[in-house]
Amino acid sequence: MAIMKKTVVTMIMLVCLTIVVGHAESGMKMLTAEAGARATAMGGAFTSITADPYSAAYNPAGTWGVTDVTGSVGHNTYWENTRIETGYLSFHKHSTIFTAGVQFASVDDLEGRVGPTDDFYEFGAHEVSIKIGAAFQLEPKYILGFSLGWMYEKIDVEEGSAINFDLGLLMQPYPNLNIGLAVLNFGSTISLRDEDYDLPRTYRAGISYTFRDFTPSADIVYLDDEAYVHLGGEYKLYNQFFIRSGYRVGYDTKDFSAGAGFVRRNFRLDYAYLPFKSGLNDSHLINLTFDI
Repeated sequence: MAIMKKTVVTMIMLVCLTIVVGHAESGMKMLTAEAGARATAMGGAFTSITADPYSAAYNPAGTWGVTDVTGSVGHNTYWENTRIETGYLSFHKHSTIFTAGVQFASVDDLEGRVGPTDDFYEFGAHEVSIKIGAAFQLEPKYILGFSLGWMYEKIDVEEGSAINFDLGLLMQPYPNLNIGLAVLNFGSTISLRDEDYDLPRTYRAGISYTFRDFTPSADIVYLDDEAYVHLGGEYKLYNQFFIRSGYRVGYDTKDFSAGAGFVRRNFRLDYAYLPFKSGLNDSHLINLTFDI
């Protein structure tokens, strides 16, 4: 039985680390934005961070450590006319962490034309992602997580949807050391105007270590045939305040981010600031996390 479990773990690691190249252009671009103020402030280096409902957006095994019922809702003003609303709920039952999450992205006041003319009409674009998953202990130092989801996209009058699957592994070889592996948005294509688009399939590998009140983290992310490095950290003050910062390597429009958090009883309020280059407006994220 132990040999079988180790074999399964090895297979999962290989799946998560295998990069599939040469795929079609991916869609659902708005939902590739980093979810959650805490994770964004830490540079998106969140694949190995645990016990947070938003961990499911980076690694479905990362929700391990949630006790009872924990929920989080967030708002993100992204660039000039884009907003992203998110919400995750995790609860512990029968040695398993169950999580449900939703992300909604919307951009309005886009200009469309039906031909070579100066006249235009306004339209919007909307994207929705709904996922349900679970995380459980495969072995004492191995946590397996997965989720099944549905994605929907509408641009003007064109619309399409797809089913997707996430798979994640969390390893805790030593106390305070976490290693995470995940493959996200693996699934069918979305058809818009007779064109097929892949989901934004993402491969992530991350590591974090807690030194007393300080937790540095690092991720390698592979998306759209490009590799990126995410670095971040969180420092806890007096068990009530959190200071966070992060940096991304490989992106043309973003790198530095920062944020803070405040805990009062069973509530935590988080804020993140992510400036953009190339004339794009900055992004501000706010999250409220609560325990029941």
